Formats: sequence, C-alpha cells, structure tokens
Amino acid sequence: MINTYVKGGRVRLIAKKELESDDWLVNITERTGKFIKEKDLFGVADLCAIKKNQIKLVQVTCNRPHTHWKMARFSEQYCGNNVQLEQWVWINRQGWVKYAYQEGDYGKIQ
Repeated sequence: MINTYVKGGRVRLIAKKELESDDWLVNITERTGKFIKEKDLFGVADLCAIKKNQIKLVQVTCNRPHTHWKMARFSEQYCGNNVQLEQWVWINRQGWVKYAYQEGDYGKIQ
C-alpha cells in the first residue's frame, strides 16, 4: 500500500520541477500539520509560481480532480490577465491532465 502523503509530495515536486524548467519561480504553499484546517494557499493552490508580470496558482492532485466549482468561483473573483489558476491531475502511468480556470469557467489545457 502506498503512503498517500509521500505520493502527494512526490507529485508536487514533479509539478514544481516542470514549472521551474519553464522559467517560473515556484514555492510550495501547502502547509501540513494535524491542527491546520486550511492547508492550501487561499484554499485552492498547492504551488504559487511567478514569472515576469504573471502569477500562476496550481492545485496538484493525483488520479482525479478536485471539484471544479470551488476553483471556478475563485477564478471568477480573483483571476485575470496576470493571475492564472490551474489544476494539474497526475494520472498514474499516463502523466498530467491540466485544467485552466478563467472567468468562472474551466477547460482542459492541450
């Protein structure tokens, strides 16, 4: 049986390295602990990446996406031309399925 915390940490590092290879400055924002209620940045992002005049918030998950409505609502209120919200889903033995959220809507990234 796989320890899900270890797997999650490994997948976050894979995502971080992919963003860094595309010249993003990346920080893992997820906090862990027994008594921490909200672990993600703003409740929607594990990674915060910055590039000149751009901010990308990325939620990383394994094998199935989180519900889209929460992220779509967040993007409708706070995202725009310079702030992007994405969800990256790591599918075992297949790789990434990526979703981008803009103006309360979402779609897969090709």
